[in-house]
Amino acid sequence: MTYAERLARFVYVLCWIAVAAVLFWLVRNTATGTLPWSTKIDPETGTAGLLVETDRGTGCQYIVTPWGGIVPRTDRDGKAICGLKK
Repeated sequence: MTYAERLARFVYVLCWIAVAAVLFWLVRNTATGTLPWSTKIDPETGTAGLLVETDRGTGCQYIVTPWGGIVPRTDRDGKAICGLKK
């Protein structure tokens, strides 16, 4: 077996090890519910997948998605909901 063939076989085996590791990670995190995109329910608003977070410094509220998106929470007039939470 030539050096190139041994290297190709080594890369092939490494790829399968990587696939197995990713599958193991997915199965483990699916079972525990810790995947980054798993559905989370905000206990305050009852919305699934979206969380309402409050900035401790300003008191402004933001809607956060499981994928990292964040937008200010607004009232009916389009103004940001700010102020200390009671």
